[in-house]
Amino acid sequence: MNISEQDSPQANHSIADIDTISVSERSHISDITFYDSANVITRIDKDQINGFPYKFIEKNRLRESEFRTVLIKHLKDGEEVAVRPFHDDWIVTIILIAAFIYASIKTFSRKFFPGVMRFLLFKGVGESESGETGELFHWQSTIINFISFSNIALFVFCIAFYYGALPVFLPGFISWLIALGMVILAITFRHIFCLITGRMSGEKEVFDEYIITLYQSYRYLALILFILVILLAYTDIFAPKTLILAGFISFAVLYAIRIIRLFLIFIKRNVSILYLILYLCALEFLPVAVIVKSVTGLF
Repeated sequence: MNISEQDSPQANHSIADIDTISVSERSHISDITFYDSANVITRIDKDQINGFPYKFIEKNRLRESEFRTVLIKHLKDGEEVAVRPFHDDWIVTIILIAAFIYASIKTFSRKFFPGVMRFLLFKGVGESESGETGELFHWQSTIINFISFSNIALFVFCIAFYYGALPVFLPGFISWLIALGMVILAITFRHIFCLITGRMSGEKEVFDEYIITLYQSYRYLALILFILVILLAYTDIFAPKTLILAGFISFAVLYAIRIIRLFLIFIKRNVSILYLILYLCALEFLPVAVIVKSVTGLF
């Protein structure tokens, strides 16, 4: 049997040289890698790390960098966001509670808002019903008084915070609670002093009516301060110092109205002016002088 040249070992050897395979290091996918220099996927090249997709990613990075540079050149300097030192979560809670109570006043008390005009226009002075202090101890009046004291204390807290008079180691809410306690104690002492003065002087009805006037002035002052605190916390219409000054002016105006009503009470009830002078010097002018002395250094 004749063996053709194509079937000879030499021919087989030349075919094996052409169709070769290369064995590389063990792969996670397969032990054998079929090498094909014309195929990008199976081509084994040390310089392959500089090709796709690395060059594509690098070009995109350069493009984004150039785009960012062009964009920054056309930007203008922005304005800093205004700092709101009175915009704390617990202040928001107190404001919301106060707003809810003020909105609900007509439901459980019909004398609050009509009483404002009577108070400012000096109506009802010397009347018998004006000295009924029993209404101060109803639950409706207690709620209104508490929210009024809270608003006054909140304004006091804002003043102390603005002028850096708060203790650093105390949280803001604790400082407000301390201010609230001081306001309640001050008004309670004034209430007790009026009761004692009225009993000792024999003019109980006069000082009972003045106690009602005291609480009315604090309620209406608290309503004004409530609006000022909202402006402090949520708006930039007025400077904080202007709003604080407006609060002091409101206090001065309502205090003057309160003293005038006290004069009218004494005159209409035919009470000796000597009691009025003694009371004003001991319990009105002296405390106010101390407050004014401590506040004048702020302006």
